[in-house]
Amino acid sequence: MMKFKIFTAAIGIFGFVFLQGQKLDFKDENFEKAVIENFDLNKDGMISSSEAEAVNNLFLVQKGISSTEDLHFFKNVKMVMLDDNIIPSIVLKDMDKLNLFSCTGCKVASLKAENLKNLTSLYLDNNLLDTILLKGTPKIDQLTLSLNQLKTIDLSQLKNLRRLNLEHNKIQQIDISGNPALQTLNVEGNKMKEADIKKGIKTDVTIFGTGEQN
Repeated sequence: MMKFKIFTAAIGIFGFVFLQGQKLDFKDENFEKAVIENFDLNKDGMISSSEAEAVNNLFLVQKGISSTEDLHFFKNVKMVMLDDNIIPSIVLKDMDKLNLFSCTGCKVASLKAENLKNLTSLYLDNNLLDTILLKGTPKIDQLTLSLNQLKTIDLSQLKNLRRLNLEHNKIQQIDISGNPALQTLNVEGNKMKEADIKKGIKTDVTIFGTGEQN
């Protein structure tokens, strides 16, 4: 009986150590290289599950990254900055702790964000965005999408949105009637008049870029 208990305990310890040291299978080599440089705590040349889950902030600017697929390993990350990489398409999903995401100057053409319940700030300036889907992102407060190729945008789910920057896109009409918290809207460079903006009962939104302010 004693031998059995010792054997069971040994197996448990081995399993724990194995999981702690298990190498993650990264899709993007440059992403892996960048996180090893910063978060390989035991200096074994790889990132384990426990090391990835201990990360709160990912500052990975100008690292030659081309994919965001590997972000799912970082379950507790609160801030991600990927500015000045080249990432054609971004999918962000089920990142419960994520609060801020920035990917400016990344040549992003499409973004899909789903079930990011604590995301408050999203910065995607100076890209090639013509498609953006925001679903299950109820806490977004600031959304910055200037210098893109957007023709339309659905803001209906963003009830807490306060600041929206859409400068220099291709949008001709916009509906902000479902955004009761909105304080500022910038549509400079979209050839839009204030009559092209559908408002709700809230009328004290400051609008830039139409030649008029309300």
